[in-house]
Amino acid sequence: MEKRNSVITQAAILSLSILLTSATAINGALPQMRNSLNMTTTQGELVATVPALAVVIFVILSNLIAKKIGIKKTVQIGLLFVGFGGIAPIFLTSYPMIIVSRFILGAGFGLFNSLAVSIINLLYRDEVNRRATLLGFRGAAENIGSAVMTIAAGILLSVSWKFSFGVYAIAFPIFILFTMFVPEIDEKDHEKSSDQGQSHEKIQLPVFLLALFALFLVMTFIAIGVRFPAMVTSMRGEDYNASNFLAVMPIIGIVTGTFFGRINQILGEKCLHLGLILLAIATLLIGLSNGNFALLLVGYFISGIPGSLIFPFIYNSLNSYAPASKMNIATSIILIGCNLGNFLAPFGLSILQKVTGSESIFAPFIALFVIIIGILIAFIVRDMGFFQKNQLTKTVKSK
Repeated sequence: MEKRNSVITQAAILSLSILLTSATAINGALPQMRNSLNMTTTQGELVATVPALAVVIFVILSNLIAKKIGIKKTVQIGLLFVGFGGIAPIFLTSYPMIIVSRFILGAGFGLFNSLAVSIINLLYRDEVNRRATLLGFRGAAENIGSAVMTIAAGILLSVSWKFSFGVYAIAFPIFILFTMFVPEIDEKDHEKSSDQGQSHEKIQLPVFLLALFALFLVMTFIAIGVRFPAMVTSMRGEDYNASNFLAVMPIIGIVTGTFFGRINQILGEKCLHLGLILLAIATLLIGLSNGNFALLLVGYFISGIPGSLIFPFIYNSLNSYAPASKMNIATSIILIGCNLGNFLAPFGLSILQKVTGSESIFAPFIALFVIIIGILIAFIVRDMGFFQKNQLTKTVKSK
């Protein structure tokens, strides 16, 4: 398995994550697509959201499929689904067939979504620093993919809305790279080599608690993203374009994700504390920014940092609570929590709006600030040793 430490093998593994957040890369083409195919607004939105439905379904199925045919083959099938399903609308003129192709695209994402994380956890299970660094790079790769593919789709849009879907052709060179340079991952071998006589047959409770934590985090980040344009226009007018500020967020995520490995080495479990502190500051500033545009921008930009600190930490922690043979399932549980958080974000905002008793679009973020502070205190109490059993923030000590 020395092959796993080569730069090109690590690049091939990380290249999977470039695709994972690209479902919305073609959103800029939707208005032209609606006009060309005489679609309703709802039908156009369905083109954008159908992949997410497929992701949820196939994240659950991917572990069963990987058990049958192996992790590497499952990823390869997923990449082919993304490639063919992604570019299919270039050649299609039927709306129902385009919906089917978008579902296939999402199915591909779902097949290797959890595996993109668990491959790193399995191949580098005994290399703590390398694993943490790669998980940080993986988060950065998602942001790079989101930014680059969105820009590329916009450039292709100048030719035709159909050509925007050509961005998904990148799945084919990634397929070749992954096939040639990533070894097959045998979960049983890793189970034998890593357990060293200690049998952990079940996924521990903290994995499910981490999934709930991930659900809340995603709900918070989505809430910020959804509300930010409305907050901007409430201060600067309906015609103000906030897209330039939105474009900065992936860059912040890229920079933070790139340095996660080093930050994790220095701070250890306190890396999670730092992420929560920054998220608390961000929500507080956003909540207090009504009428203060500069304060809103500061809070919004700070909110781009915590995700790249907390999510790699969560995935890195799974090795403490799940055996190698259950790593795909554990990762899938986290991803299901993330997707549910995405879905529940509008409902969560509505509930918090009612709880605050205010109609201000800024009010829910004060409530989120209070909740985040409560979560931060709970983690700090655990790390101080008051509850040694089932520590959620425990990570493997650096060598």
